[in-house]
Amino acid sequence: MKPMVGTPSDYAKSENWLARPDAPDKGVDVFYLYPSSCFDPKAPTISPIDNKIMRHTAKNIIAQQASAFEHSANIFAPFWRQVSAVKLSSMSFEEVDAAEWAEPRSDVYAALDYYFEHLNGGRPFFLAGHSQGSRLTYMALSEYFAEHPDYYANMICAYCLGDSLTESYLEANPHVRAATCADDTGVVVSWNTEGPENIGHDSLVVAPGAISINPLNWRRDETPASADLNLGSFMGSLLVPKMHRLPVKADATINLARGTVIVSEPRLKKCAITELPGMEGLGPVFGPASYHMCDYSFFYLNLRENIQLRADAFLAQKR
Repeated sequence: MKPMVGTPSDYAKSENWLARPDAPDKGVDVFYLYPSSCFDPKAPTISPIDNKIMRHTAKNIIAQQASAFEHSANIFAPFWRQVSAVKLSSMSFEEVDAAEWAEPRSDVYAALDYYFEHLNGGRPFFLAGHSQGSRLTYMALSEYFAEHPDYYANMICAYCLGDSLTESYLEANPHVRAATCADDTGVVVSWNTEGPENIGHDSLVVAPGAISINPLNWRRDETPASADLNLGSFMGSLLVPKMHRLPVKADATINLARGTVIVSEPRLKKCAITELPGMEGLGPVFGPASYHMCDYSFFYLNLRENIQLRADAFLAQKR
């Protein structure tokens, strides 16, 4: 494993945890990494762990994403230093990658160490992330868990949404497997959500050879899943924790050539990242019809149902 960069944050301190239940009451856990949350224009490229804007935004996002796990799992989520969201649009992929392998990786691995040594208690667990949080989860899967196979054997599933799981990554990490159906375990679930207008445009989170699974029919092929299969689509905001239910539901069809989930419902175009206040200039970063902010929320109730299904399947296997 590569050496750590800098001094990791201290996860014995309760203030360095976004979520850490004092008395876990469920039989499984989730270790969740929030996405890019530092929108402070004065922050450096690597946001300090105590940045107030990052912490405030992360609290809103965990309520919209990790809450999908709250009926099934105890939620553990560290605060962690990350690449500033403000800087991302002006950085190349190589620059972002190098920055994420520095202090962000040091913090995430330190948080995992503390979680397994002091908080997990041997319970089966999920990993979950979004966007930059998923990117760090992929790092941990490839490196940290390769060195801790005893921990890895107890992983129910890793939900790495909003960043690409690729064929080349799987080839380089044969211990990591992509999900192929609704209830397989010890696997990675991944998708990026887009409108058809995004095809042919570059996106920071869509890599060559990307693999997605359909969150409505849990297939890896191009079989369309109509909105009738969707239990409910929501839309959130970085500014408040509450999501609102949308009057229409997202459909889902995988585009195998691009490796993304395509939502064709035209009334959802207002949810594209470029349509959100303050994010109009992100077209060159994500494309004109990216539903990056909706990877969780468009399929929130189906995801919640799938989390319980995989937990039950894992526990049945253990029995």
